[in-house]
Amino acid sequence: MTASSRTRFTPKNPSWYEDLAARESEIDLSERLDSPVLDEDLNHIDENYLEISRTSSVIRGLGVLIGILFFLSAVGFFIPFLIYQWDRFFAIAPFLCVYYCVMLVGGSVVVGLFALHDCLLPRDTPVRFNRNTRKIYAYEYKASLQRLQRWRTEIKIYDWDQVEAEIAKVSASTGKTYVVRHELVLVICKAGTNEVIDRIALKGNDVTVETLYQLWSYIRRFMAYGPARIPELTVRVQGVGLVSCLFHFMPYISPTEEGRRFRSKMRWLDYPIIFLTIWFFWIWLPLGICHYIAMKCAPEPHWPAEVDEESRRGKKISSWQDATTAGIPRRSH
Repeated sequence: MTASSRTRFTPKNPSWYEDLAARESEIDLSERLDSPVLDEDLNHIDENYLEISRTSSVIRGLGVLIGILFFLSAVGFFIPFLIYQWDRFFAIAPFLCVYYCVMLVGGSVVVGLFALHDCLLPRDTPVRFNRNTRKIYAYEYKASLQRLQRWRTEIKIYDWDQVEAEIAKVSASTGKTYVVRHELVLVICKAGTNEVIDRIALKGNDVTVETLYQLWSYIRRFMAYGPARIPELTVRVQGVGLVSCLFHFMPYISPTEEGRRFRSKMRWLDYPIIFLTIWFFWIWLPLGICHYIAMKCAPEPHWPAEVDEESRRGKKISSWQDATTAGIPRRSH
């Protein structure tokens, strides 16, 4: 699959990279779906529905780690320095002293909110694809740094006939390194048009696009034929364990079942990447501990009973149906 030169969707995604195969285009059953990480987001699959996790798209624990480092720095250096040098500092440069205090308080608030978001974000925000209702159900979490009461979960339900897909690309350079990440985005359009009414990020933080291509093909095959015409994959382990979290960012040396599964699927290209990244174990291990803290604090995703019943078994609930046929998201606090 080659990159498109122009998107067919309006408005265009600012991070657009390419459009993927149209939902109703011919499905190539001979296409190989063998990415070693294709199943890392598989929560559930049966004849009725497919559930895709989005945990791999979030670097969970980073907010907690930054919060801990900032707290230790503030307690160990910034605050003692301010206390011991207050008289001299304020007498020589009062404006600079006030600026120092404002920056310290402001930094504490920003870092605190970042760490709080890391702990309040649900353990997973999955997306379900149901063949019977021909709908998708997205468990979204909305957060605003301006007002805490706006932090809430939101259920979005759309007809499968409204869904298309695209790849978004984000790149950044530090002067010495160039970082690229790709994301699979579900594009929700008005029925029969390419006018976009919503976009749902399904899987992101991927260095390459191959797994994203295969995931979209996997979903299309499931919705068209069910589990019979797609490769059998093992659902991911959804529990939160200290050891698995400790090696979350180094699964290639994890002694857990997840680690054994990861090693069994490794390809030759993975070995040089592992060789380059394993030297940063002094970052990955503390980040793994913070990942465990964040996941233990995080609430389990809780679907409203009506939506859970409909999205699992395909039994349409009339109280939800009127609102969701038009693609109107429903909130769950």
